Amino acid sequence: MISTQDRKFLEHLDQLEPKAHCLRAKIAAMFVKKGKILIQHTNDWHKEYNCSRIGCIRDEMQIPSGHRREICYGICAEQWCISEAAKKGISLEGSTLYVSKHPCRICASMITVSGTKRVVYQEGYSVAMSDFDILKKQGIRVEQGPNTKFKDPKTSASHSI
Repeated sequence: MISTQDRKFLEHLDQLEPKAHCLRAKIAAMFVKKGKILIQHTNDWHKEYNCSRIGCIRDEMQIPSGHRREICYGICAEQWCISEAAKKGISLEGSTLYVSKHPCRICASMITVSGTKRVVYQEGYSVAMSDFDILKKQGIRVEQGPNTKFKDPKTSASHSI
């Protein structure tokens, strides 16, 4: 069940999405524990390979969304969060992950190892295979939350992401 606090974090997530550098998708993720954001990030390219300069290899090769991630220089928002948490010594044990899209297979595997207990995502992922959903099989609670509206502090206008 999506709570008022969940909606607050989902609204924050929707504010982060536009900051993503990926040329293909705007995705944000954050790990939260006891009402505190532990770590947050968007999907982004590896610092050595700026896709805005070199182009999106998956677009150039006309690869559909969710396929051939291994050739991409982009790093998923969840992977950024998990890597940054490890670098900073932040334990994700018992946390909730809020994320724009249902995690991909690679991220789902990393999430199960991180000790995360719950995942709240906003949109489905077209290639998620329910028979191979490692999150649910590992006892992680997975819930779909809404896309939210927030007030842009620069314009005081309400936006839907």
